[in-house]
Amino acid sequence: TRNKLSFSQDNHSVTSMGNLCLEEEICNIQKKYGDLQRQLGQVEYQNEELAYQLRKEDECLQSSKLQLEEKIAEYNALTRQLESALEEGRKMVAEEWEKMSYREQAFQTKLLLLEAEVRKRQEEKKQLLCLFHHNEKHHEVHLKELENLLQKSVIKNQSIQNYVQFLKDAYVTMFG
Repeated sequence: TRNKLSFSQDNHSVTSMGNLCLEEEICNIQKKYGDLQRQLGQVEYQNEELAYQLRKEDECLQSSKLQLEEKIAEYNALTRQLESALEEGRKMVAEEWEKMSYREQAFQTKLLLLEAEVRKRQEEKKQLLCLFHHNEKHHEVHLKELENLLQKSVIKNQSIQNYVQFLKDAYVTMFG
């Protein structure tokens, strides 16, 4: 019986010791549970903070996206304006080249006409000079002929005057 009693006491002491360990274990678990709940609360708070920051960043991102889309639309509009201005500039340059080409052709035509006119005038001048020289020679010859005729006429006139004087002198000598 002593053995039985001793076993029962040992059993009670083991049970009592087991209860004590179990209570300690429960207390530890409750402490850990409290710590974990606090950590969970902190994590949930951090999650809420992160979710708030994420929403803010998402709003910023959406705002940036809208601004980017506006800038892209503005850039596209400016690009179209520049392309339009460039095309207009090309047209104007082409028109100016065409005008210059037309003016140059008109100038070349006018230049050719003027050169032809100058050649024509030079040819006329040459012909007039030839005609002038021919007429000059003709006039010189005619002048020489006239001078010869005049000289002959002067000689003949002198001769007639000498004869008339002779007749006068003869008349005065004969009739007195």
